[in-house]
Amino acid sequence: MLIASGVAMAMVVTAGYFSPPNRARRRARRTERALAARRGTWISEARGTVRVTGRIHRDAKLLEAPLSGRRCVVYELVVDELSSGSPSLWQRLLDLRQACPFLLADDSGTARVDTAGPGFVALVHDHVGVTSGVYPGKHRELSMVLESSGILPMTWLGHWRPLRYAEGVLELGELVTVGGNGAREIDPGGDRPSTRSPPQRLVIRGSETEPLLISCARNEQ
Repeated sequence: MLIASGVAMAMVVTAGYFSPPNRARRRARRTERALAARRGTWISEARGTVRVTGRIHRDAKLLEAPLSGRRCVVYELVVDELSSGSPSLWQRLLDLRQACPFLLADDSGTARVDTAGPGFVALVHDHVGVTSGVYPGKHRELSMVLESSGILPMTWLGHWRPLRYAEGVLELGELVTVGGNGAREIDPGGDRPSTRSPPQRLVIRGSETEPLLISCARNEQ
């Protein structure tokens, strides 16, 4: 589940660095296909089940990515450990995601993306690496994240266990495509349909039947 305002999101993310975790790439492709199947429109015209493309703007307090420290509206960190029984088998050790609500703007208007409901996301993991040497060494941020999750990835000799990690984020100004259920709601920062009407803004959110989909890839409207 995507949970509101800085709480964990159960989302699917592309693993650009991790070519071996094919399951992540397959799930990301399913997210892209689901987005492509939704009707594309401008924010000013969106209503019901929609797909819109625009730039990310701030709506709430931003998140901080755990490794890179980047300010963002969505982040994901995945960590895999090399199995001692097989030199080619990596097992998922940590799957950490958070999201906060954000605004999405195109040439026609601005929408609010509500991340409180079910949803999936396709990101690019652009902060990647592998562990080696004395613990924690140059991977202090990673060690802090793992230890806070109750994981101590250190050998009895004080060295790192063999891990690989990848972090992806969505930052302000990025171009993203969002699919979900769109509804006009009263919002002080929105637009007035008429002089006598209260200001309204399109809010896009997910549901069990129509989950919220977010992709950093451009989709044609």
